Amino acid sequence: MGLFKGGLKRRSLGQIAGFLILMSAASRVLGYVREIVLTTVFGQGPLTDAYKAAFLIPDVLYLILIGGAFSTAFIPVLSGYFTKGEDEEAWKVASTILNFVLVAVTVGIGLLYLAAPWVVLHFISPGYAVETQALTIYLTRVMLIQSFFMCLSGIAQGICHVHQQFTAPAVGPLLYNIAIIVIGLQLMDQYGIRAFAYGVVIGSFLNFAVHVPYLVKLGFRYYPVLDLRHPGVVEFFRLALPVILGLSVIYLNTFVTQYLGSWLAPGTVTLLNNANRLMQLPVGVFAIAIATAYFPRLAESVSAGEMAAFKKQLTAGINQIFFLLVPASVGLWAVSEPLIRALYLQGRFTDHNVVVTAQALALYAIGIVGYSQQQMLNRGFYAVRDTRSAVLMNVVVIGTNIALSFLLVGPMDFRGLALAYSIAGMLAMVLLFVVLRQKIGAFGGRHIAQSLVKVLVASAVMLLAVRLTLFGLDGLTLTSKAAQLLVLGMAITIGMASYTGMALILRIDEMEEAVGSLRRKLRL
Repeated sequence: MGLFKGGLKRRSLGQIAGFLILMSAASRVLGYVREIVLTTVFGQGPLTDAYKAAFLIPDVLYLILIGGAFSTAFIPVLSGYFTKGEDEEAWKVASTILNFVLVAVTVGIGLLYLAAPWVVLHFISPGYAVETQALTIYLTRVMLIQSFFMCLSGIAQGICHVHQQFTAPAVGPLLYNIAIIVIGLQLMDQYGIRAFAYGVVIGSFLNFAVHVPYLVKLGFRYYPVLDLRHPGVVEFFRLALPVILGLSVIYLNTFVTQYLGSWLAPGTVTLLNNANRLMQLPVGVFAIAIATAYFPRLAESVSAGEMAAFKKQLTAGINQIFFLLVPASVGLWAVSEPLIRALYLQGRFTDHNVVVTAQALALYAIGIVGYSQQQMLNRGFYAVRDTRSAVLMNVVVIGTNIALSFLLVGPMDFRGLALAYSIAGMLAMVLLFVVLRQKIGAFGGRHIAQSLVKVLVASAVMLLAVRLTLFGLDGLTLTSKAAQLLVLGMAITIGMASYTGMALILRIDEMEEAVGSLRRKLRL
């Protein structure tokens, strides 16, 4: 109880979000190092297509069970018990959920292992060549094992977040990516691309193992129970089941993109994946970190009946995401080709790969703000224990996404899949905001609108500065990696400087808060 009430809780949301942003950035950088190693060694073709497709089932299984449903339902339920001082009941609820998840995931892994050939051939990669399909089946079966350890990590992460302990959940992904890179490079001469799949399994184990000392420190008590009638467990399933159903539908889009991409030119699945991962960088580094930092406080405010505090925190989170993610979206669109060239143009990655991947990235970048606000707004619904409304809105959005994917892939090829994804993200943001406002009442709409206008003006100036910089450097010879990085670095630096300057001129609240915090630290 002391940990929940004291020490760690005194850290400000800004400090927590800042720490998570830094750790998430480090993890994402390692993730991109992993992808760069893969494309450098194996190119952007059938081998990497098989690897990306094999990641699909275990990744979606984790996102549905842990990354989405269990984490968002787990935290509010446990937070309620700890807030009331009912620690023993909280641990019984946590133990029951843990035991249930382990049984369900073990059975799921077994069934999917047996069904892998049928699933791959009919739903994931029907358009692949026979040898690529065979490799996809093998890699899928290997990487299914990661789901077991990732589910353990998800439960452990939820417990840590309830106690506002963010270190282990932040370090775990670093170990995960390091293991994939190191083991993949060490064993690839012997096992080829299979070595990276083995690294995935070992990395997922390390991701869980790093949580264990923190669970001991937090006083975790395990009970060998499966009390599915416990009120807390019933409440958990009441919140989780709509999210599971909704996310199952939502991730149909991932399968649709994979399915349609498998019929396009070899390497298409890889290029879409590489572009989407870069688009997800600012979402993961900033939006998810901010939403993760705010969510325990939002849930705690609702549990304590402090709705005014809840609305204030929600508004602050939305404004922070706009402040950071609007320029990120604009900037990533502006530097899409120099970025792809600097990161990937080496080894078996060709100039043609640069052009097509940059085109996909530019279209994906349009949706960054939408998917970023989706992270915050979803947690607003989860905090007030209304998972159904969020899920219904997301189902509507994903239906639109799937329809647009089938509609646009013909005339636009892979570009249509990227554009459909971005349009769906922007629609999600609008629908979630409108429905949440109807549910909880006004929560700073005027303040959000005023701040957003300033952010858009600053971002427009930044875009002009970046494009002029790239135009001025257009004559440089970009055959060397140093020249590629120089052009990219200058464009990013000038863009950041122009945005920061405009943010100060326009007196955007988030910029002034950052400056004020820096001044206070310098005085110390």
